[in-house]
Amino acid sequence: MSELIQLVQKQDPGSELVELFEVEIDGSTIYIHPGLNDNLTSIQFRDRTTPATIREYAAFPIEMGGVDFSSDGAQNRPTLTIANVFNLFAEIGDFYAEDLIGKRVTKRQTLKKYLYGEVGDANPPVEFPIKKYIIDRISSENNISITFELSAPFDLSGIELPNRTVVGKYCSWVYQGHQTSSIGGCIWSKNSVVQYANGSNGVNSHKAYFDIEDNFISAYATYSASSSYVQDDYVEYTSDGQTTLWKATRNTTGNTPSSNSVYWVRGDVCGKKLSSCKCRFQFKPTNPAVSNSTPATEKDSNKVLPFGAFPGSMKFR
Repeated sequence: MSELIQLVQKQDPGSELVELFEVEIDGSTIYIHPGLNDNLTSIQFRDRTTPATIREYAAFPIEMGGVDFSSDGAQNRPTLTIANVFNLFAEIGDFYAEDLIGKRVTKRQTLKKYLYGEVGDANPPVEFPIKKYIIDRISSENNISITFELSAPFDLSGIELPNRTVVGKYCSWVYQGHQTSSIGGCIWSKNSVVQYANGSNGVNSHKAYFDIEDNFISAYATYSASSSYVQDDYVEYTSDGQTTLWKATRNTTGNTPSSNSVYWVRGDVCGKKLSSCKCRFQFKPTNPAVSNSTPATEKDSNKVLPFGAFPGSMKFR
């Protein structure tokens, strides 16, 4: 790096500046460069994290502008202009320019002499500090090119907190995900059991089973392999210590409920709405003195939603 800095401080560094761009989309990375003078052939450069891997950058009409650095004030918003963008991402299939919004762009800079195959090629690669940006929005579009506005990953005006999209109407977490597989923020009990004070210095357990429309499910039986069930019957089935409610999709006898069965689907289903969350976490039994009471119409608003799937709920840790 020190050698590179010394070279560019000279009037003639002896080699032209090369810009390389890496655009991440759909789990893959597109490697391109704007061309070297009139030469539009591909060039090669070592990967940043695994220098033994050689990346090939195809020549393509691309330009980044408006890059500015300041020690105070708001970060500037560079632009990235790409021509023939639909040809560039043709391999993805049904591609739309909006698909690039939220994707990461990495800009690398080096001198031509340090490219792979040139006299200055080294491992690790010699280059300037990389610059990373997030494609924030489409700034302009015409028949020739599309210009995107970029933001820095640490630009708070464009960042998503807590690093995910918050939608006011629907929950983004996997239902019971944290309890069943430690994935996501939904910590609702995998057995859908609510413990509620019974008024006599004790607690009673209640089954809070709801369908996707937030309707309480009270009519169900314990699954028996010898019993016959018809479509829309509900049963409780215990496997590996976990009791789950299942719903028959067709008439069946002897077919054990499971997620891979064509005869059964989960009966206790979250509607992914705020009301679905309240039905469970703010469950209030009609009669707290008995177990497995039906839910009261009024929710227990003293209980807050314990994870951040909706605006205003507590932060998930």
